[in-house]
Amino acid sequence: MPQMYLRHFAQHVKRRKYELKVRRLDKVDEPFLVTPTSIGAETGYYWGISSTGVPHHAAEELFTHLEGRAETVLKVLLDDPHWALTLNWPLDPAQRHALAWWMAAQILRTTRQRKRLTHRQAEAPDLAGLPLEVQKLAENNPHLRYIVEHIVTLALTLEARPWALGFSDMCLLTSDTPVVIWNRPDDEDQVRAAALSDIMLPLDPHRFLFLPGPSAQETDPHKRVDHLMHAEGMIGMALVQVAYDVADQFIVHHPQHDPWRRHWKPTGPRQPMPWEGQTHSPPEYILHYDVFPPHQNIERRWTIEHPPPLSSPAA
Repeated sequence: MPQMYLRHFAQHVKRRKYELKVRRLDKVDEPFLVTPTSIGAETGYYWGISSTGVPHHAAEELFTHLEGRAETVLKVLLDDPHWALTLNWPLDPAQRHALAWWMAAQILRTTRQRKRLTHRQAEAPDLAGLPLEVQKLAENNPHLRYIVEHIVTLALTLEARPWALGFSDMCLLTSDTPVVIWNRPDDEDQVRAAALSDIMLPLDPHRFLFLPGPSAQETDPHKRVDHLMHAEGMIGMALVQVAYDVADQFIVHHPQHDPWRRHWKPTGPRQPMPWEGQTHSPPEYILHYDVFPPHQNIERRWTIEHPPPLSSPAA
């Protein structure tokens, strides 16, 4: 996972040190603290091998380039000194373009995506006789090829859709599947799924991007263009549940912004993983929300502070 993205969910504990709280899905009630540099990293995961047998790091170089451009845009969205929802909204075309490409990469590069691709292959090549390092590079190649074949179309699809910048009263989490394609996370045609589904990207413990799907746009013309939204009450809880349901191996949240402490517990089955033999029906989501008035905003302090709990009425 990109370290620059994870730092937005981390607590700054001292100079150049950030901490995240991680929950592995097989031990979700046993959270532990890590730094952004020590989670989700696997050496050689995106290394490839050319048709002439030469190893290369072209995919890692592409991701690094996209992350650098996206980091600048995320700062625009998240670093306004006064307001939770930046006044620089909508983004200008260059910023939107950079973030759309980065989001497309996050959809295509995940471990969940690789497992889906591997599972659908009817005949995997026999690599048993090759050295272990070459085996790893050869196994990477189908995933890297898939990324190259789809990233341009997927980025343009995301860029062309209306975007909502949102604030959630509920503390948010993210995962090793940061960009969430609602109801179709494992669709065979990921570009089509990204065109027809609601899409969510948590940005930090209280802010997110939401791309409403065609059905939401059909019923509300205000959602056919970029807009703002405020996820209150149950809507915020739904955002947390959807993000949790698509995680592959772990979820991540800020140590002081813990959804588990803010009225939420996981419910129902998560999105099935056919590669692990899961065949249950997937959960489906429908989100109804009102567009937040463009002349209103939310104070930045509420991205850090939490309102005190409501006191019980006097007897």
